[in-house]
Amino acid sequence: MDSPSPALNPEVKLQKHKGLHDNDSRFIEEVIKVIGSLDGSSTMRLKIHSKFPTRFIVTILDPPCMTLDDMHQIFLMNGRIISIKVDLNKQEMKIECYKHNEESKKKRKRAAYDEYDVPDGYDLSMVDSKDSKHVNGILKNILGITTMEFTSVIVPEASNYILEIQDIEVIDVDYIQEVVQKYRAFVTKTTFDYPQKKLKLKIRRNDTPIHRIANRKKLKIRR
Repeated sequence: MDSPSPALNPEVKLQKHKGLHDNDSRFIEEVIKVIGSLDGSSTMRLKIHSKFPTRFIVTILDPPCMTLDDMHQIFLMNGRIISIKVDLNKQEMKIECYKHNEESKKKRKRAAYDEYDVPDGYDLSMVDSKDSKHVNGILKNILGITTMEFTSVIVPEASNYILEIQDIEVIDVDYIQEVVQKYRAFVTKTTFDYPQKKLKLKIRRNDTPIHRIANRKKLKIRR
């Protein structure tokens, strides 16, 4: 069943949804509260698809800017999440989850992908020579998690580079987490900018001191 809702806020209460257990409805409410607490969330809308016998999909339409940390919080809220996928072009996010009491026989596998060389002629002139190895490596990994071409720009700043990616296909957040974990000493912030339809990675310059490294350990949570 697809059930669109009007603009949401953190205090919204969902009516009992046909095909969903109370625990599943409570999880959806909690997701709304988390996303609804972010700036720019007043226009977001919700659709719930629960026709599947063992799983349901929550689609957030017109969500606000969200960081990878925000996505990680959602993963921690429910151990039955199958995937979180981001479509920046359509400005929507889909959370696929097993229904209450539907135990997955397969654990979520660690994201695996190949690296692809950065095309000849790609402009890296704004990247300092001592930063080229990790900036090039991050680009190779982003190329590896996609199958279609995308547009990217590197904006140099005093202590960082901002890698802005547009026109990218649907992104599985698990893959982005894997890339960021691999380059956790350099990627200091990851933003899914839905209003601008951009994925933004803040990349530390090598001569900038390390203040904090986000090392995420996946936790298994049962509800």
